[in-house]
Amino acid sequence: MTKAKQKSHAEWVKICTNLNSALESQMKDEMKLRADIDNLEGHIAKLEEQLTMSVGVIKYLELQIVRSNPVRSN
Repeated sequence: MTKAKQKSHAEWVKICTNLNSALESQMKDEMKLRADIDNLEGHIAKLEEQLTMSVGVIKYLELQIVRSNPVRSN
């Protein structure tokens, strides 16, 4: 078996710095994604409200059509 070369202090500092940079980058990406998700949830809530109102309007109009066109019995 060969012994692994021991890393110097400078090499460990470089490794830790790279890992820290990667972690900070991931955290920034996560914050951006969370903001995007919050924004999308807001849009979804507005769309749900509009859909609910549209369904109400459609039902109202259907009722008006039924009332204005009574079936005639002969």
